[in-house]
Amino acid sequence: LLNAARELFLRYGYRSVSSRQIAAAAGANVAMIRYYFGGKPGLYKEMLQGTIEPLLARFSAVLASGSSIELSDILSGHVRTIAANPWLVGVVLREVLTPDGPLRATFRKEGPEKLKPLLERAVRNSMETGKIRADLDPNLVVLSMASLAVFPFLAQPLTSQFFGVRGDEAFLKRFLQHTTELLSWGLQGKKE
Repeated sequence: LLNAARELFLRYGYRSVSSRQIAAAAGANVAMIRYYFGGKPGLYKEMLQGTIEPLLARFSAVLASGSSIELSDILSGHVRTIAANPWLVGVVLREVLTPDGPLRATFRKEGPEKLKPLLERAVRNSMETGKIRADLDPNLVVLSMASLAVFPFLAQPLTSQFFGVRGDEAFLKRFLQHTTELLSWGLQGKKE
């Protein structure tokens, strides 16, 4: 059901897909959607949580242990989650970012509203330990990290053509190293 819903939501949009269509595509009884997920909104919520929860759990566990999350771990988590779930980009573009996106409120609750406080806390910890500059705004650092990590995949039809953005391991390693160094050191030339 989850795989069928991902495919249909991406292809036709959330509003245009019925529970019956999802069940038919999955070879299941439509009653299973209501039984297991409480309906189509619950199915969408489960799709999103199944994607974002592992990232939230990993960051929460590190912070709960008293350790700090490294900048490279935050970037890697974001980039690898998106690369492993390319369907997420299409759903976000169509159903969340459009002005009347039917899933905007659900996405905010299930994704960024849970992840942003964890990331800000990780940034503050890095500031307190001197790993990153303490004079930066933690909120804007999180925005910068999300922008650098997410935009290349949101615009992948163009970024793949012009910049070679791909989801394979070789590109991800190169991209993550570059982005971590860019965030850590900026574009300023080395001082002699």
